[in-house]
Amino acid sequence: MPISVLLIEGDEPHAQAVADALADPWSGWRVDVCASLAQARSHLQQHRPDIVLAVQSTLGGAAFDLLQGLDGVPAIIIVRAGAETHAAQAMRHGFEDFAVQDPALDYLLTLPAQIDAVLERHSSARARSAAEALLARQHRLLQAISRAQAVFIASAGPRAAFELLLEELMSLTQSAFGVVGQVQRADDGHPFLRVHAMTDISWDDASRALFAQHAQDGMVFDNVHSLVGAALQTGEPVLANDAAHDPRAAGVPRGHPPLHSYLGLPIHAAGELVAMVGLANCPGGYTQADVQFLQPLLSTVGQLELARRAALARTTAEAELARTTALLAEQSRALEITLASVSQGITKVDAEGRIRVYNQRYLELLDLPESLLASQPKVEEVVRFQTERGDFGPGFEFIEPTARGYVAAEYAAHGGAANMPDVYVRRTRAGRFIEVRTRPLATGGRVRTFTDVTDYLSTLDALRLSEARWRSLTHLSSDWYWEQDAQFRFVRLDGNPHRVTGVPDELHYGLARWELPHTFVSEGQWRAHRETLEAHQVFHDFEMQRQSPDGSTVWVSISGEPIFDAERRFTGYRGVARDITERKRAEAEIQRLAFYDELTGLPNRRLLMDRLERAATASLRDGSHGALLFLDLDNFKGINDTMGHEWGDRLLVQVGQRLAASVRATDTVARLGGDEFVVVIQGLHPQPSDAAIETEAVAQKVLAALNQPYVVDGSEMHSTPSIGIALFSNLQLPAQELLKRADLAMYQAKAQGRNTLCFFDPAMQAAASARSALEGDIRQGLARQEFVLHYQPVVSATGEVLGAEALVRWNHPQRGMVAPGEFIPLAEQTGLILPLGRLVLAMACRQLALWAATPATAAWSLAVNVSAQEFRQPDFVQQVLAALSASGCDPRQLKLELTESLLLHDVEDSIRKMQALRMHGVGFSLDDFGTGYSSLSYLKRLPLDQLKIDQSFVRDVLTDPNDATIACTIITLARSLGLDVVAEGVETEGQRDFLLRNGCQRFQGYLFGRPGPAGQI
Repeated sequence: MPISVLLIEGDEPHAQAVADALADPWSGWRVDVCASLAQARSHLQQHRPDIVLAVQSTLGGAAFDLLQGLDGVPAIIIVRAGAETHAAQAMRHGFEDFAVQDPALDYLLTLPAQIDAVLERHSSARARSAAEALLARQHRLLQAISRAQAVFIASAGPRAAFELLLEELMSLTQSAFGVVGQVQRADDGHPFLRVHAMTDISWDDASRALFAQHAQDGMVFDNVHSLVGAALQTGEPVLANDAAHDPRAAGVPRGHPPLHSYLGLPIHAAGELVAMVGLANCPGGYTQADVQFLQPLLSTVGQLELARRAALARTTAEAELARTTALLAEQSRALEITLASVSQGITKVDAEGRIRVYNQRYLELLDLPESLLASQPKVEEVVRFQTERGDFGPGFEFIEPTARGYVAAEYAAHGGAANMPDVYVRRTRAGRFIEVRTRPLATGGRVRTFTDVTDYLSTLDALRLSEARWRSLTHLSSDWYWEQDAQFRFVRLDGNPHRVTGVPDELHYGLARWELPHTFVSEGQWRAHRETLEAHQVFHDFEMQRQSPDGSTVWVSISGEPIFDAERRFTGYRGVARDITERKRAEAEIQRLAFYDELTGLPNRRLLMDRLERAATASLRDGSHGALLFLDLDNFKGINDTMGHEWGDRLLVQVGQRLAASVRATDTVARLGGDEFVVVIQGLHPQPSDAAIETEAVAQKVLAALNQPYVVDGSEMHSTPSIGIALFSNLQLPAQELLKRADLAMYQAKAQGRNTLCFFDPAMQAAASARSALEGDIRQGLARQEFVLHYQPVVSATGEVLGAEALVRWNHPQRGMVAPGEFIPLAEQTGLILPLGRLVLAMACRQLALWAATPATAAWSLAVNVSAQEFRQPDFVQQVLAALSASGCDPRQLKLELTESLLLHDVEDSIRKMQALRMHGVGFSLDDFGTGYSSLSYLKRLPLDQLKIDQSFVRDVLTDPNDATIACTIITLARSLGLDVVAEGVETEGQRDFLLRNGCQRFQGYLFGRPGPAGQI
């Protein structure tokens, strides 16, 4: 038989000789040689030889040093001749035999036989030891089974039994630790282990605390992806002698010792997995023999656990039965008490028609003797007793007609053939009314209740009578009644709202009041009304308008109060409504007669005073001015006298209409009486002078409107007004005093010749008069050709005259030469700038034509300023072309000077007009550049030829760095856009030199000449 031999010898020739002597190919022996003790120990950790040959002394120590690591492997020591005493000592320490190494190595001849003898002795001893150990183990197993039976029988819970079982199993298998628990199943059918016994394996404190917390009921382990889970899922034993690398392992918890080997043993009983054992870290690992050896103990434990579970289930069932029985008895007693205490009579009839259950109230209501019910009679017997006693009256007339047939059939003992009514009412001989309700049961019987409804029916009759009275009242009244639910939706309407609103009642149901169609209520009114409803408050006289189908408007007044149930929960609203259309019409007529003039429909004196007070308050609040215009028609008495009062009244109506059309809707036009009217204007300028200008404009508009002819009955007549004006910013004076002042101003207007206006304030009157006089003078000046042109030269860098700018002057016959600053603003305000501009353009073109006739001035250009009003005229291009054509001048010599604000008003229209004129050669200059809101994006699009630096920048160009920078920037910008630059207002050589150095080539200013007639250039 093959034998593996480990030889420990550092002498290589001797080792080779031993190996050659033992490694016979025919015997199959194998000899492994280790030269040192260290090599030998390493070899023994990886291999288990059958026998070890060790020389007395080798590298790393003596042969004695090897004995502790042999782990039961027999060993022979080889000593040299003369060292036999060492051999004897070696055998006392554990060597099985020795061999004496002679110099000739003859001992090798007998060494194989000696090895066979040692192996045979060792094998016999090991077999005997194994048999003794098995016998002892089986005895221990029987003891464990006996102890388990005793503990399972004595223990009420599984913990004590499983702890004993775990102790026995660990002793039988020499395992380091283990667990035992019951196998249970979750709701989804998956098994889990409820651990009841576990060895203390030095986990951390948290783990031990967790186990102690669940010790009573057992800690649950349900991880199926583990060695424990593998046994739970398959129900088969699990052996893992290399647990750390087993693919079924899931690792160990923190603090758990390493897992080297594992044995999982499922415990079955009656084909069911009832428990499981987990054992770990047996020194030699686990084998299938361990599973077979432990099976009797496991089977016994399974049967005991099954029996314990059955006993527990039986005990639980008995306890539940006892509890249910007690509960049923308690419920029966409660039912008896309930039946005895209810106000209804109750009977239960079985499928055979016998009365099985009844209460005392049933006997009382029907006046039946208890002896009749004691024998559990059939219903027919009880009905026969009542019929013969006369309880149902002659012909069953005490029974409700719908149920008489059924009760008669019961009397005839075949009630099952008739249709059983669910509910009916009958009367007793004593005059009480009983409601009988029947409910069939699924088992074939029925439950019947008997209720005394006498009081209820009396109340119901009274309610019906009251309802009838209420409906009569609401139908005969002009008011109507309404109800809404908790969401404010209509649920009831009584009376006749359809008669008033023309809207059928059913169109109201399900809608809130604010959801009704054709209502005229402001959002603010609805909001306030809803807030009242949501606050559950009583409200009175909420007024709203509705439009009826015929288009007429109906006024409705509504009052209501909230409804609360017995628990004070809000359930809705109820109230009344009435038609108040006639009242509203009367109120409106009274309002009209009290506050409005009957002839013209304008506010009268009373309403005027109220409006005047409000206007004064608004002026004080806003810091603005107001104005009072007092109008009186000139010579109105003559119209009345000659044409009659009817014609005069018609004229007054037209005057009122024209006045209302001449002012804003926020202003007030009133008639004081006769031919006197008053206009209240508010929201005027805060400055008195500006407010006076605005008021005069309105007054002039009124004058113009009232100066138009009036047509009455196809005839044309004329009338003019005189207007007195009084300004106010707040009512420091009474309103009546303000009226007096305006009245005085009106008489001043009449004194000045009528058909005019006059301010009460002398200073304002003077200013207005001066302004009016100046306007009249301008008009006359235009008519008399009093306006002339002066020219200021434009020169080159060398001082050569290149042209001029035309500047209008007014040669007034009394004032002399008037500067443009005095009349141009007024001309622009009054629109006179348009004829003045046409006059200036015509004179400029004629001057260009005169210059063209002289060679010295033929190349001169002329710049003419154009106002915004002129440029925005739709026919501006035609006007310029007409002036050029009439004068015959060269259009290329004409430059029109425009301002930035003018061009930016409507850029596209400006570009179109400029391009149209440029096609004829007319040039354009941008005047006062830099003083407005310059836009470079528009500048590059405008067809300009020239930029003019405003004199405000030129004036301080030598002293103000900012002005110098702006002037240089404008020059650079113009150069980059290809435009000429003219510096205005150049008055010193220093200014000229600075501008010239920075690229400006054209100049205009007092340094080169003041404006004057053409002959002075």
